[in-house]
Amino acid sequence: MSRTVSWCAVRGAVVALVLAGVVAPRAHASGDDRDERSAEVLRQLVPSPDAPGCAAAVGKRGSVVWEAGRGKADLTTGRPITSKTVFDMASNSKQFTADAVLLLAGRHRLALTDPLSDFLDDPPAWARDVTVGDLMRHTSGITDYQDLLEAKGTELTDPAGQEEAIAAILASQPQEPPGKRFSYSNSNYVLLAHVVEKVTGKPFPTFLQQEFFTPLHLRMVLSPAVDVLGKAKSYDEKDGSFTPDSSPWKQYGDGSVQTTPGEFVRWADNYRTGRIGGTQLLTGVTEGAVSVGDVLRGRGIEEGRYGAGILQLPDKSLVHRGDWEGFHSTFKVSPDRTTAVTVVCNVDSPDHFRAADQLLDIWTK
Repeated sequence: MSRTVSWCAVRGAVVALVLAGVVAPRAHASGDDRDERSAEVLRQLVPSPDAPGCAAAVGKRGSVVWEAGRGKADLTTGRPITSKTVFDMASNSKQFTADAVLLLAGRHRLALTDPLSDFLDDPPAWARDVTVGDLMRHTSGITDYQDLLEAKGTELTDPAGQEEAIAAILASQPQEPPGKRFSYSNSNYVLLAHVVEKVTGKPFPTFLQQEFFTPLHLRMVLSPAVDVLGKAKSYDEKDGSFTPDSSPWKQYGDGSVQTTPGEFVRWADNYRTGRIGGTQLLTGVTEGAVSVGDVLRGRGIEEGRYGAGILQLPDKSLVHRGDWEGFHSTFKVSPDRTTAVTVVCNVDSPDHFRAADQLLDIWTK
């Protein structure tokens, strides 16, 4: 899912401290050829080790069984992409936002049927008809805030934060009535982050750290527009030339989780265990999911149902994509929830979704 098509910062010093010293789990000694077959998938995805590239990881029951990187994390310094390289996971961050809402619903702090207006100080009339569940499943009909900000003359190279995004959303009119159909909009998840802050009285990044990242021992932070320790630079490619791609925008809820692919596949095991949120969260991930129709076909997804920040495909596997600046990620979880794959690149790589499929096949068959 993309912030550029359709997708409270933490101080840089704190971010660096949290992510410092990320240690790559020991490679899986499989006794077969899965390691080499996986490495070949990555070599095909990143033909040149001297250009920006990708990192990938496979997890089984919460343990990393294979991970690797190929290409350059920073063209200026020549720093390579490794299993320790940190990336912006872009819209793959949405699942944490949705799960935060489900966690609060399980504690009876809110309900998915609550209107958005309950969480706003001066709500527009239309906010009374949009529910928290509409936001979570992208059925609100609300326009993407990026389009709204750019229509006001705010470019991706101009500073813009959470307050500017929310103000633009609330000053607009939805494109259609809520509940009518799936229409992916990053505005929904910026508003959900606001709902979590309103209910808990905590900054949203702090809530995620306390409720998800720290209890699960995940080396992750939510921090937009910050160069965290070990993070890759992102690039645009045109005719074989690479240009740094970054934006000072600082919205959150729709993206901005910073971590490695290995940590992300470790997180995936919560979809099996329900360690955070229990059975109620696991049920809520797909309960009430809505059909996406064919609107994501151009992004490699023929059909599926969108639930709590993630898509369930017809075979019951879970999947999400993320695209922001030059970062592009794919996250997949097997139908039995035992195996997960994350592939993330620091330049547009058209085959990264297919590579995730290939890796999942290698490690589930």
